[in-house]
Amino acid sequence: MGIVANIIGAWNAVSNRVMMFLPNLVAAVVVFLLGWLVARVARTLIIKVLGALRFDVLTERAGINALLVKGNIQKQPKELLAILVYWFLMLIVIIAAFDVLGLPIIYNLLNKIVLYIPNIIAAVVVLIFGGILANFLETIVKAVSSGLGSETASLLSKIAKYSVVILAITMALQQLNIASSVVTVAFAILFGAFSLALALAFGLGGRDAAANYLQKMREARHK
Repeated sequence: MGIVANIIGAWNAVSNRVMMFLPNLVAAVVVFLLGWLVARVARTLIIKVLGALRFDVLTERAGINALLVKGNIQKQPKELLAILVYWFLMLIVIIAAFDVLGLPIIYNLLNKIVLYIPNIIAAVVVLIFGGILANFLETIVKAVSSGLGSETASLLSKIAKYSVVILAITMALQQLNIASSVVTVAFAILFGAFSLALALAFGLGGRDAAANYLQKMREARHK
């Protein structure tokens, strides 16, 4: 009788725990399904809105589309961003589901991941605008220093471009809380290199332009 009673007692204990856990499980499944639907709708809306705003034109100017092609990535930037938002929402949904289930360890772990995602988004934004600025400055420096010859102008424009690119990368790493001290040193070095390239471009380019102008004035006087 003692053994039977122990078995019955253990069975009742397990049954009670299952019955107590079952409502939480059902609630977690409902939360997950509703969140999944919301995430899918949000992904579709983001693709449509970014398409209407010509987001791909912005990423094209930043050189992101070319990088995706080189990396053999078939999806467009707006689709990748929509996927990122989708999984961000899904992580929130999963966290909510585990919270309903009463599993604090998994809840805390996923919560830390979600809190870090805004840093990733900020880093991506920095890279996008850094790419746009780098391409813009490359064009400006190349145009201004064209009087120095094509090779020199190309060199100075590349220095300006990649200085900004590396600076954007270091700023993105800072957003990710990676090697903040290295970022500060890199910023100082790159800023100095960029300033030197820009000074050479405008100074030497301006000098040649002034010399050409004076030469034309002399020729006009002799006529």
